[in-house]
Amino acid sequence: MAGNHKFESNKKYFTISIYAIGVILIGCIIYRFVTQWSGTKELISELWDILFPFFLGFLIAYIINPVIGFFQRNLFAKLIPDTHKKLQRGLSILFSYVLFLGGAAVCLVFVIPQLIESLQELSLQIPGIVEALRQLSDKYMRSGTGLLPKEAVTSIETNVLPKIMSMSNDFLSGLIPWFYNLTLSLAKWMYNLVIALVTSIYMTMDKKIIVMFLKKIILAVFSEKISYSILRKCKDCHKIFSSFIIGKSIDSLIIGILCFLLMTLLRLPYAVLISVIVGITNMIPYFGPFIGAVPGTFILFIVSPMKSLIFVIMVFLLQQFDGFVLGPKILGDSTGVRPLLILFSITVGGAYFGPLGMFLGVPFFACVQYLIENWIDYRLYKKEITLTEKDL
Repeated sequence: MAGNHKFESNKKYFTISIYAIGVILIGCIIYRFVTQWSGTKELISELWDILFPFFLGFLIAYIINPVIGFFQRNLFAKLIPDTHKKLQRGLSILFSYVLFLGGAAVCLVFVIPQLIESLQELSLQIPGIVEALRQLSDKYMRSGTGLLPKEAVTSIETNVLPKIMSMSNDFLSGLIPWFYNLTLSLAKWMYNLVIALVTSIYMTMDKKIIVMFLKKIILAVFSEKISYSILRKCKDCHKIFSSFIIGKSIDSLIIGILCFLLMTLLRLPYAVLISVIVGITNMIPYFGPFIGAVPGTFILFIVSPMKSLIFVIMVFLLQQFDGFVLGPKILGDSTGVRPLLILFSITVGGAYFGPLGMFLGVPFFACVQYLIENWIDYRLYKKEITLTEKDL
């Protein structure tokens, strides 16, 4: 019959329709996220809280994986035949996690109580220190040396000293409740930590399976040439990222230990508290040493200005050693990031993700810089453009 036409499918138009529907849906999702940003922000925050233990588990597995490889190559591969690779890997994982948990237990049992004790001791000393300064001011007023006007001394005694005491008390009273609140939320942290540890163990055990699965996805989605290019870029980014994280962790641990030993030899108080601060802040490139020196200088200045000066000189020499000797030996040129980009990555990472963002921002932007430079070099090569220093 003339009016009867059978419907015939067209793969070309069907594919175009699927793409069009996908683009429209993605556009609607983006429009909703942008127009209702407050709700989107809350959703992202809730999602991050849920996924944070898994992210932490990935970070633990990422950091501990080279340690596992080290023990497998240098210890268990020599003790166990190559026919039992799984046993080598399993014992390496067990040994590495025992060391990791042992270090965490040492911090909980020895370091944290000393930190709390130092803070409590420091808070009890502040009234006596301020009273000593007030007596010194009175003695100066009675001596009548005239180096400072009487009004200036009176202003220092009535305004400056009470403000110093108030600021010191606020600073220390804010730290002690912080430790207290941290103790109250220990249950949540322990839950997240258990999930993270279990996740990291599974990730280290299934490392080859996970990597192979990701490679299959890339090869399935992209052409063979593009796939192998992506895999090479991922390998290079992994090298940049892991070299920085592992190297900086080792570097900061050594600096923290050296700081503790030097403070002990110089008989400076609160060695554990200040060394922990210096070691942790040293994880932040360039600006970390200065950030870590500020609270230590302030704490020691309250006790003794001379000890505070000794600490400043000690930290300066320690950071010179780190910058010119220890850092280059451990890190080398692991990121190749210029200081301006480091400042940018620390600022952006810290604004959105706090101290963790300040630390991870540098290797992340180092990978971004590497990918952009690689793409620019490729485009210039395709256009047969060569730039030399004379062109700059």
